[in-house]
Amino acid sequence: MPTKTARRPLGRILGTTAALATATLVVTACSSPAATTSAASGAAPTPERPRVGVILGGGGESGVAWETAVLAALKDKARLTRDNVDVVVGTSAGAIAGAYFSAVDDLDQVVEAQRAGKGVSAPVPAGKGDPIPKDVMAALGSTQGTIEERGRRIGAMAMKAKTPISSQDLVTYVGSALPAKDWPALDFRATSVNAETGRTVLWKKSDGVPLGAAVASSAAVPGFLPAIEIDGQHYTDAPRATFSAELVKEKKLDAIVYIGMPTPSLSNTVEEEALAALEDNGLKVVRITGGEGTDKLIRDALNPKIKPLAVTLGLRDGADAAKNVAALLDN
Repeated sequence: MPTKTARRPLGRILGTTAALATATLVVTACSSPAATTSAASGAAPTPERPRVGVILGGGGESGVAWETAVLAALKDKARLTRDNVDVVVGTSAGAIAGAYFSAVDDLDQVVEAQRAGKGVSAPVPAGKGDPIPKDVMAALGSTQGTIEERGRRIGAMAMKAKTPISSQDLVTYVGSALPAKDWPALDFRATSVNAETGRTVLWKKSDGVPLGAAVASSAAVPGFLPAIEIDGQHYTDAPRATFSAELVKEKKLDAIVYIGMPTPSLSNTVEEEALAALEDNGLKVVRITGGEGTDKLIRDALNPKIKPLAVTLGLRDGADAAKNVAALLDN
């Protein structure tokens, strides 16, 4: 039988706050000076080790702190490490947490830095009210058309929007906040959306795109942060198409650990339905979507003062899921 934690409804939760949450994968403790990097990659799968993928959702300042803490707890209590993971995919805040998991030796140090409120801040202040223009917010909340059609509409707005920071400056900023300049040896991917075509992309090392640019494009909330120019095209933080089925096929995965608080699908990939279908066909899935109190993290996702609480809840939620994750790794 598939191994999983209790599912939670995705729901429509605080649309404006959730949209802003993805703007802040760059506003977290992403550059802990105590963190060290390693070129270690996943160990070769054996009959005793299944092929495992980790998928990370968005969630702002609180999301990165929570996800990093969940991963730290799973590393300590379930032996979920780079040596038994074959691919990590991060969306927005998850791109930062994924970069840390994929490259940093001591996640506990990163978690403690988050708890202490250390790290970089947003490259531009959110200010009062809604920093995302009303027409962009309406487009982000709309369900009219296909995902790609919505992506093109939002992408056009993103490319026209006047923002207080340039694409190149944002890439430079994000690159300086990452734990390493180069792509990790572990297969790490950052999701984004092509503003011209509306198509979802999963940037990876072999694409030849700088890591900072790939992660910045995952966080480029339209109307607030600039669309990121990569090879003559532009990329933004618009609604993603699901990708887990293709990922499972490409990497021949036996199991997925999904980590993400339930937020509306304004800019996060909604993978739950795709994962459920894969699970029905034999894929082992563990979902970690947050326990009691994580609704506070969603409501106050942009507030750096909530990071200590996010760390506490993340360590708890990771510990609560450790038994299921350990069983998944042992199968």
